[in-house]
Amino acid sequence: MKSKRHASYKRFRDQGVSILIIAVSMIFVLGMAGLGIDLASLYVARSQAQRAADAAALAGANALASPTNSCVNSSGGSLSPDCMLLAKQHAKAVGDLNLVAGVSPNIPLGDITFLSESASDPRIQVVVARDTAHGDPMPTFFVKIFGIDTANVSATAVAEAYSPNGLGPQIGSTCVKPWLIPNCDPNNTLNPNSTCTDGAGPFVIPVQGGMASTLAPGRNTLYDPSNPAGSGVIGEPFTLKHGSPGDAAAPGVYYAAYVPDTTTVPSMCPDCAKLASGGSSESAAVYRENIACCNQSPYVCGPSTVTLSAVNGNMVGPTRQGVDCLIQQTGNNSNCGQDYLQGITSPCANPANPQMPIMNLDEPHFTIIAGPNNTNPGEHLDASTSSSVALVPIWDGTPLQSGQNTNVNIVGFMQIFIQDEGSPQGSVYGNIMKVTPCDGTPSTGPTGPGGGGPIIGGGGSPIPVRLVHP
Repeated sequence: MKSKRHASYKRFRDQGVSILIIAVSMIFVLGMAGLGIDLASLYVARSQAQRAADAAALAGANALASPTNSCVNSSGGSLSPDCMLLAKQHAKAVGDLNLVAGVSPNIPLGDITFLSESASDPRIQVVVARDTAHGDPMPTFFVKIFGIDTANVSATAVAEAYSPNGLGPQIGSTCVKPWLIPNCDPNNTLNPNSTCTDGAGPFVIPVQGGMASTLAPGRNTLYDPSNPAGSGVIGEPFTLKHGSPGDAAAPGVYYAAYVPDTTTVPSMCPDCAKLASGGSSESAAVYRENIACCNQSPYVCGPSTVTLSAVNGNMVGPTRQGVDCLIQQTGNNSNCGQDYLQGITSPCANPANPQMPIMNLDEPHFTIIAGPNNTNPGEHLDASTSSSVALVPIWDGTPLQSGQNTNVNIVGFMQIFIQDEGSPQGSVYGNIMKVTPCDGTPSTGPTGPGGGGPIIGGGGSPIPVRLVHP
């Protein structure tokens, strides 16, 4: 009887112990949960900071590479103070649009620096931080109970705008349009090229015995009479593709190229590319598609690794359909709807006459205005946001035969603003924005910092821009 009373008393004394154990355990459980939540939020903020830093660094490098700013070149030297300030401003503007934990990072210009100020290979570094040093640390939530009210988050990104100077890797690009441009500048009569007709000179001068090349010296004096050396190639009107048989390079050779696709449909195709019809052959359909779309096959300086074919015929229908789709031109010979260059071309005008005024010499920079068919809300565009800006390869000018497959020798790239397609027979007209010569070591040679073969650009830029994380 006594033992039963003792057991009952013991159970009475143990009542509530479980509640105490649970209460004590909950402190640790809640602490661990709070720590996990805070760590997760900091991890997300760190990822957001890295994205902001990446975007800012790329924006700064793109500003340097833009042909409108003339900051990057293959002749060496150092970036000008104006170019560095411009790159910093672009980097800050884009970086501040990327929120970190719901707050703009408000990047100080002092956190945007240059690891390399070389004009041929500048590298811009951006630090995005929410920390005590910047007066904006990340607030914590649950770990405040341990006396930790804030935490520091930061990320760093480095981007490079690369133009070869003979010491680094070779360059290349994707999203190249299927037109073959011979190394013949019709407005350069100061340095005639033996492979060109009518006394035309080269855009670039290849170096004998190697893949290197340099920009041809002064030309285009017709458009800048006050400069005896000429205003250079920038702004020069240029016919990307002739439509008239009388203007063909040789019978049946119009410099339209058949570039086989590595995928069924090239990437980055606008809807109009999928709806276009016309072209009776596979090569014509692929040619039209590669005008409107972005073919990911890389073109690299030197003997091309892309098998090209000078397509038979003048390809009037596929050319018109591809160009109209690409630049959002309303239709054949309408010359309306596409973007235009302020002071150079006019909206809904007929720019078929290549002798029209080309630039304001007091401010020889391009201002791209969105055309009526452009869905971009901003009216001032740059080379990376306007569909009228295209990249084409310059080959050494060795004569091609119609329908002949050939690995052409690429000596440079031309960035051109496409005005329109029009008369006669779907000729494609534009203005040259930049010419980038090939240079550097062969594509199979050393690549310097970053490694990995030739440096490939994209999006129609002749100067590759890439992230180089520290």
